[in-house]
Amino acid sequence: MKKNQLNETKGLSVKELLEKTVVLKKEIADAVMDKNMNKLKDLKTISKKRKDLAQIMTLIRQKEMLEQLESRVESQESSKKAENKIKSSKVRTKKGEKTSS
Repeated sequence: MKKNQLNETKGLSVKELLEKTVVLKKEIADAVMDKNMNKLKDLKTISKKRKDLAQIMTLIRQKEMLEQLESRVESQESSKKAENKIKSSKVRTKKGEKTSS
């Protein structure tokens, strides 16, 4: 896969990348079958397709990990906001108790 093709695939969604992996796996299986029947002229095509498949699978994994990380960060931020609200309400009630005493 050329660099410009790789950059284009980076912009695809996970679902589209999964569809590409299915297509590549089928192409690899067909190429192996052709090789075994001595129909394949360029034997490097199998290794090239495997490399492309590995790159796409790596992109899928990176996107999945990024989504997990973003969800963790969002949940941590929301829990920190909730903690700050609780702390600020406790401080307000303590101040109110001190002034009224």
